[in-house]
This record gives sequence, structure tokens and C-alpha cells, in this order.
Amino acid sequence: MAIHGRKGRGVSGRRVKSPARIGVLMAVLTLAIGAALFNKDRIATVLSSGDVVRINFAQDYKLREDLTDVKIAGVPVGRVSSVEENGDGTATVEVKVGEGVRDKLGTAPSAEIRPVTLLGGKYYVDLVPGGDKGSPAADIPVERTRLPVELDKVARSLQPPALEGARSAVSQLDKTLNQGGSSAIDELLADAPPALAPAGQVLTAARGTNPRTDLPDLVRNLESTGRVLSEQDGRLDAIVHDLATGSAVLGKRARDVAGTIETLPDTLHSANAGLSRLDATLGRLRNTADSARPVARELNTTLEHADPVLVKARPLVSDAKDLLVDARPLVQDLVPASQRTTDVMRGLNGPVLDRVNGPITKFVLSPWNGTGPYTGSGSDRPFYQEVAFLAANLVREAVASDRNGHVIMAHAGIGPGSVGGLPISFEQLVSQLIQMQVRKAEGGPR
Repeated sequence: MAIHGRKGRGVSGRRVKSPARIGVLMAVLTLAIGAALFNKDRIATVLSSGDVVRINFAQDYKLREDLTDVKIAGVPVGRVSSVEENGDGTATVEVKVGEGVRDKLGTAPSAEIRPVTLLGGKYYVDLVPGGDKGSPAADIPVERTRLPVELDKVARSLQPPALEGARSAVSQLDKTLNQGGSSAIDELLADAPPALAPAGQVLTAARGTNPRTDLPDLVRNLESTGRVLSEQDGRLDAIVHDLATGSAVLGKRARDVAGTIETLPDTLHSANAGLSRLDATLGRLRNTADSARPVARELNTTLEHADPVLVKARPLVSDAKDLLVDARPLVQDLVPASQRTTDVMRGLNGPVLDRVNGPITKFVLSPWNGTGPYTGSGSDRPFYQEVAFLAANLVREAVASDRNGHVIMAHAGIGPGSVGGLPISFEQLVSQLIQMQVRKAEGGPR
């Protein structure tokens, strides 16, 4: 029994593709892959994330879209995305940089087209951060861009004597290499490999912990430092001159510096001990600081009030200098006098002071009361007050004076005590009668 099916279908009923159709499909895929490979740079630029920076150059200097690299301090950060020539001969170049790079360019960046090698042929755009921190608000103008200087242009600008000198230098270099220079270079190359590994470690360390940002930041900071130094005209020259002067002084005092360095360990040991003690002192001071704060606040007020006093006292202090100068001989003479006074005071110490502190002091401070014929006379005032009153009365009585000087006035008079020879004086009799009258009035015994 014959099995018939539709045209182009197999036994299972599936469509069987013809070889021609498969060939066409493969050709289309090959062309698509080729086109993608041919435009891989453009595709990579379009699909990459980042920001666009527009730069105005004086001319389009062999920049290639999606191929020319963009670098900052030698570190690739993007590529040229488009190059457009203007009517005046200038060129507007758009570069696409990675995320965050635009914010690191500053407010006034500059750009330069640089050759990859000394002979040129291939170039890249070098972005130089500048201005304040931030991102550029507009395109980079032509004034802040530069074009490369080719070696052939430099050679054409050289004068014939300079070219002759260059040829002579090449000839002398050849002679130097023939006279042992080649062997020296061979030795250098032989010794160089062991040093390359440490040099690589140094260069790797120079890139920092974040190679994409640390080294560019360092270069940008150095550029800012150079810009500040260049803005201060003459400042760098003054700094170098001062460094030269300082170096000359250090050279002249080399022995002193060496002696200082030699004694530095002992000094550091002493400083360490002093700082340890100072730490303990600061600990105690920290404990008393809370209590001292109110005093410090009051002291501030006191000092504010003391300022006018100090201003007024300044002339007095100034005049006191001359007084101290004049008083110096007196003070010098007081030294032996004080020594003699010390000897006198030592002689007074002992029986003399005991007598003064004993009976003499008791007599001077005791009140005077009459005894015997003078019973009933006296007062409760101490003896020294009576003596003082006597002296005051004498001074008052001596106010009279004549051509011979002051005289003491005396007055003659008669009183109850003027009559003498009696067993009892009239004053005592009157005193006893008064006392008897007082007791009688109080009802006491007569």
C-alpha cells in the first residue's frame, strides 16, 4: 500500500525546509553578525551608561567616532561618540564618559588632543579637571582646548643649526654606543628584571585602594595646587628661596643638628615621662574642671571690670619703675639694719619680754584705786588711759606761749583737801556722810 503525503512534508507531517531556504537564512545571519562586529564599537558606545560632555576644538584633528579614547590623567574614562565640523572650521566633539566622571571635572575643565605615541598616527582626548568642585555647566570652549604638536611640525620649525646639532647628537650617540655604551645598556637590561617586580608593586600602590578614583583625584589635586602656585606670582620663587636659605643654615649647623639628633632619644624618654605625669595632672584637672567653671565665668566678669582699672594703673606702674630704682639703695641699706634688728630682738627675747608681758602689762592695764589716805579716789579706767588724759590736759594747758615759747598755765585755788594735819580729810568725811545718807534712805543699818 503506498503512502502519499503533501508536498514538502515528511512521514510525521512536519514541514521539511529546502536547502535553498536554509542557505538564505545562514547568509542573513552571517551578514547580521558581520554588521554587528563591524559596528561593535558604535554599539558598545550607545549601550554603555554614562554622561555626555561637549567639547569645542579649533579643528577636527583625526578624531574617530566610537574609536578614539577619552582619558583623565592617562586613565580611560570613555570614548568619542560624535564629531561634527562647523562652518568656521571648528569642530564640536561629544564624548561619552562613565557615570560620576562629569561631576569630577570641576566647573572649568579643559581638553587636549594628545598622540598615543611620539610619532602620532593615533590620538586620544585628555580631559583636565579645573575650576571649583562640581560639573561643567556648559560646553568646554575653544579657549580651554589644545591641539597636538606633531614631530614633523617641530622639525620644520627648527632652524638649520638646530637640525645640524640634532644630527651631531645622533652621531655622538652612535659613537657612545660603540665605545661601551651598548654593554652598559645590556647590563642595565640584565639587572632591570629583578627591579621590575618591586617597581610594579610601587606603581600598583600608587593607584590607591580605588584605582579608578584615587590616582585621578591625586593628579587633580596636584593640578589645583599648581594653579594656586601659578596664580600667586612670585610666591613659589620666594618659597624656593626660603628653602635654599633654610638648607644653607642647616648645612652650616650640621654639627649642632647631629648633636640634637644624638640626644633626641634621651629627650624623647624625658618627654615621655613628662607627658605621663602631665596625663595624671590632666586627669585631676578634669575632675576639678566642673567645679572651676562657675569660678571661670565669674573671673571673666572680674577681668572685664579690671580692664579699666589696669588702664588707669598703667601710668602708676610706669612711674613706679623710677621709684623702685630710687628705692634700691634704701633696700640695700635695710639689709644690714634688719640683721642688727634681728640681734636686738633676740636680746629682748627672754626675761625682758617676760617682764613686759607680766607685771608691766598688768600694771598698765589695771585700773587705779586709792588706798590708805587715798581710799575712795580713783576710777575704773586703766592706768594707760589716765596717763593719756593727763598728757592731753597738759597739752591743752600748754597752748599759751610768749616770746620764750610755750608755757604751762597754772591756777591757784582752794579745795576740800587743802586743809592738812587732820586725822581725816574733808573729802573723806563728806564721802562717808554721803554713804551713810544713802544707807539710811535704803533702810539699812546706820
